[in-house]
Amino acid sequence: MNIRRYRYLLGILVAGLLAIPAVAVANGSSGNAAPQQPGVTVSVATDPGTLAIATGQCAGSQFTAQLTNTGKKPVYADATLAAPGELSIQRSMISTYLPAGYSRNVVIPVSAALGTKPGTYAVTIKTSNSTATLPVAVTASTPDPNGNLARSATKISASSSHAGYLPCGAVDGDTDSDHWATTTGWNDGTSGGWPDWFELDWSNAQTIGRVDLFTLNSTKYPAAKYGLKDYDVQVLSGGQ
Repeated sequence: MNIRRYRYLLGILVAGLLAIPAVAVANGSSGNAAPQQPGVTVSVATDPGTLAIATGQCAGSQFTAQLTNTGKKPVYADATLAAPGELSIQRSMISTYLPAGYSRNVVIPVSAALGTKPGTYAVTIKTSNSTATLPVAVTASTPDPNGNLARSATKISASSSHAGYLPCGAVDGDTDSDHWATTTGWNDGTSGGWPDWFELDWSNAQTIGRVDLFTLNSTKYPAAKYGLKDYDVQVLSGGQ
C-alpha cells in the first residue's frame, strides 16, 4: 500500500515496542583524547572518537565525553560543545565539580534532520582552561530505503509519553523486551486512559510491505499483564 502516514491506535496499552526491519548503524570503537596543555589540570576525551549516524528524527547516536581532573586540587570544570548547523546536539555546555583524580562521563546524543546532506561533520569540545579543541567526526548518511521505514519518517509522535519512554524508543530496532525500561521502548503517559496512538508521518508516499508490531513480554513484564490487548493500524486516506 502507498501511504504518507500510518497510525497505531492502541486500545489497551501499558507498554509497547515497535520495530520495522532495522537499519544497522555502526559506531567507531576507538576514542579521542585532547593533548594536554602546560598547566592544564582538566583533560577531555571521547568514546567513540568517530560516530556514524543516519539522518532522521530517531536515527542518531551518541558518544561519551569524559572530563578528568589530572591535578592535585579539586576544580570546577567547564567544557563547551559546538556543532555545525547540519547536526543537532542536546547540550552545548558541560559544567561539573571534579575532586583531584576524578572523572565525569557525560553522554552526548547527536542527530541530523532528515534531508541533511550526507557527509562528515565535526562536533568539537573545548575545556575552559585549554586552547585546544577535541573534534568528534560524525558521518551522516541517508536511511536505507529498504530498511526500517519508521526511522526515515519525517515526524514520529505519540498521544503521550511517560518520562524516559519517548517515541524514538519504539522505532530503534531493539525488540528485546528485557531491554525495555533500560535502553529502549515507548510507554504512554496516561495509565488507565485510552485510546493511545503512535504515529509516523512521511513527506512523500511510501510503499509499505508489512508492519511488525512487538509488545512488551518479559519475565518481569509478561504480556498477559502488561502487553498490548487491542490495536488498529490506520492509514491516512483522503484526509481521514
